[in-house]
Amino acid sequence: MDVRYPRTLPGLFDRAFRKYADRTAIVDGQRSLTVSELDERSMALAAGLAARGVDLGDRVGILLANGAAYPVVDAGVTRAGATRVPLNPQFTATELTFLLDDAGAGTVICDAPRVDELATAAADGAPLERVIVVGTGANADAALPDGDVEWLRYGDVIDGHADATTLPTPAPDDDAAQFYTGGTTGDPKGVYYSHRCLVANLTAVIAEFGFGGRDAGILVPPLSHSAGTFCHAAILAGGTVHLRDGFDPDAVLSTVADEDVTWTFLVPTMLYRLLDGDRDLAPLSSLDRILYGAAPIRTDRLREAIDRIGPIFHQFYGQTEVPNLITSLPPQEHARAHEAGDVDRLASAGTACLRATVTVRDRETGERLPPGEAGEVVVAAPYAFDGYHERPEETAAVCRDGWVHTGDVGVLDGDGYLTLLDRESGVIVTGGMNVYGQTVERAVRAHPAIDDVVIVGVPHDEWGEAVHAVVVPSDAADREPTIEDLDAFLEGRLAGYKQPKSLTVVDSLPMTALGKRDRASVRERFWDDADRSVQ
Repeated sequence: MDVRYPRTLPGLFDRAFRKYADRTAIVDGQRSLTVSELDERSMALAAGLAARGVDLGDRVGILLANGAAYPVVDAGVTRAGATRVPLNPQFTATELTFLLDDAGAGTVICDAPRVDELATAAADGAPLERVIVVGTGANADAALPDGDVEWLRYGDVIDGHADATTLPTPAPDDDAAQFYTGGTTGDPKGVYYSHRCLVANLTAVIAEFGFGGRDAGILVPPLSHSAGTFCHAAILAGGTVHLRDGFDPDAVLSTVADEDVTWTFLVPTMLYRLLDGDRDLAPLSSLDRILYGAAPIRTDRLREAIDRIGPIFHQFYGQTEVPNLITSLPPQEHARAHEAGDVDRLASAGTACLRATVTVRDRETGERLPPGEAGEVVVAAPYAFDGYHERPEETAAVCRDGWVHTGDVGVLDGDGYLTLLDRESGVIVTGGMNVYGQTVERAVRAHPAIDDVVIVGVPHDEWGEAVHAVVVPSDAADREPTIEDLDAFLEGRLAGYKQPKSLTVVDSLPMTALGKRDRASVRERFWDDADRSVQ
């Protein structure tokens, strides 16, 4: 069959890069790239990777802070036919070792500040064959490690490699990306997506959020998460994206004002920081959209934001298995609910996105529940994930008959608005970042003064949830462990956002009838005074 529209990411990139060649694509505060430069550099990287043996479907880790290099590397890995594996720059060497080993990623592209962590990961057993180091400024000439791993400079890899004629051509059903999440087992799971899936997702994001050629956006959250999708979608639609590494409220305000920025994506914690301190928010007047998601939001702060900034907020709800677009609440819905004082509507996650079907079902029988009854959120969309990496049983449990069983508990009202109530999967969402309780528990149990632990999320005004440890001391301990003890012990073992922020010491933990730790009852103690179990 003669297909005349792009069905893979390289095809989609090729089309957009030709169409918008003269537009400015990326500005990171130090340098800018036109679409044509993004095209040329990413193709040179793709050819350089192929020349060094990176082939179709090979997993390539991307460990970069936000900056102009990130979208070049992202597109270059994709155009090489490889499967990109985004890695959070906050990950420790221990976390990187596990993820790289699980993915089988022999190649990683990192920036200079991440070299030491990767060298440690390689020494600890990560199956690295080569690391390509992006160095800028003072880091450009930093010495590279020795050892069995081949350490290469990014400039050397892309220099002189512009011939794309030998690049492999992925098929629509080939793996395009493998993101990592976690689950009730505690181990992070690789979630892979085909080219068909991500082409559908990017085009749906463009339509859902109205990206276009007159847009200029600013992104501060890590591009290894949802922000990376928004970055690509905006560029594919002909817009410009300003990238910043690290959130500074005043810097965001000045960039929006100076560059006539029209949209941004903020996690709720960032929005709260903008609102705090009696700042003059007039510099945000050029914005017509503030996308927010990745964590629940407090409705009182949302109403404050609408009063002070305007009814320009667009909420989205998704998860790694159904990226970004399960439901959304667009600006006009925010405006109507705010004007009517409808706090319940503002607390909802909105209605099904354009290409998603959302149901609430009985977890035991699978039957659809009528409006007003709580059950598991079950979703179908053309951009749902293609499976968990090397976990066929878990894939089969989540993906059934074309539906993704999210593990989230929610209720649909008669108008199709979804309100989330709880998470059966045990995910703690703190400041827009997912933390998986059992991952933290394994690290905490290694402390010599702790015999057992349950990790739960507890209410937090700024972060939505904070990571809290409920611990049983070891009989051999000479005193009760403190949060300061945990901080010192977990340094280097877990990323900072995963570490417990508070601690409760108990004599024993409640158990279920099956002899398992009763996490739900532990968590319930901290949410007794909350209106719902997801803030």
